[in-house]
Amino acid sequence: MFRRIRTSIGQAIGRYLGQPVRQYRPLTTSAPNALAAALRPGDVLLVEGNTRVSAAIKYLTQSTWSHVCIYTGPGEDSEPCLVEADLIAGVTRVPLDKYAGYNTRICRPFNLSGDDRQAVVRYV
Repeated sequence: MFRRIRTSIGQAIGRYLGQPVRQYRPLTTSAPNALAAALRPGDVLLVEGNTRVSAAIKYLTQSTWSHVCIYTGPGEDSEPCLVEADLIAGVTRVPLDKYAGYNTRICRPFNLSGDDRQAVVRYV
């Protein structure tokens, strides 16, 4: 019983923190097709989120970035996909266009072989 109450309270807090902040205005964004052309499987995508929890993360870390995803390449429907962790949904695969309209930055691992990249993508 207590676990169920704790879970529902946690989910309610997660939903509240996941709400967008009204005053968020991205400075520059990348078109999803341009971003897809630049990404390679295994790349890390930093995102400047626009939710309440994103604002807290950016404040506490003194960083522009509040969210991180890993690019895994095309999904089953041939659309570019990312793997991310979310407060409510957990770890999921999402389309790249989810972050159209957000400030993003690509981080590419240095000296990672093609086999190593594929191993990272398989693990994720």
